[in-house]
Amino acid sequence: MLSKRDIHLSVQQNLNDRLEQLNAALNDALDATANETKSTAGDKHETGRAMAQLEQEKLGSQISEVHKLKEMIARIAPDTSCNTVCSGSLVVTSNGTFYISVGIGAIMINGNSVFCMTPVAPLCNAMMGMKAGESVNWQGKEVRIISVS
Repeated sequence: MLSKRDIHLSVQQNLNDRLEQLNAALNDALDATANETKSTAGDKHETGRAMAQLEQEKLGSQISEVHKLKEMIARIAPDTSCNTVCSGSLVVTSNGTFYISVGIGAIMINGNSVFCMTPVAPLCNAMMGMKAGESVNWQGKEVRIISVS
C-alpha cells in the first residue's frame, strides 16, 4: 500500500528533477547565446539571438513555476490525516488514486499510478469535503471514494 509520505517525497523529488533539467537547459541556452559568433548574414544572426532569448525567457518562466510548486508542496504536511477530501489528502477512488497537492499529473510509485492534482482541479472540487463511501457523478460516471487519508 502506498503511504502518503512516500507519495509526498516522490512529488518533491519529481519537482527537484524538473528544476535540475530546466536549469541545465537554461545554462545550455545561455552558453549557446554567448558562444554564437557574428556571421556575415546579420539578419540570420539577429534572428538566432532573438530565438535564443525567447527560449531563455520560456525556460525562466518554467523554472519560476516549478519553484512555486515546490513552495506549495512544502506547505503540505504529509503526516496529517484527513477524514474528508481536502488539500493534502490521499484519495483512493473507484477511478484511481489522487494526491490533492500540486498539479503535476500522474506519477508512478512502486508500480502504482498516483494522479497529483491541485485542490481547485474540477474533479477535486467536486469531491472536496466528501468522505469514504460517498460518490460523485463526474463526466457521466460515478466516482466512488474508497478511502481518504
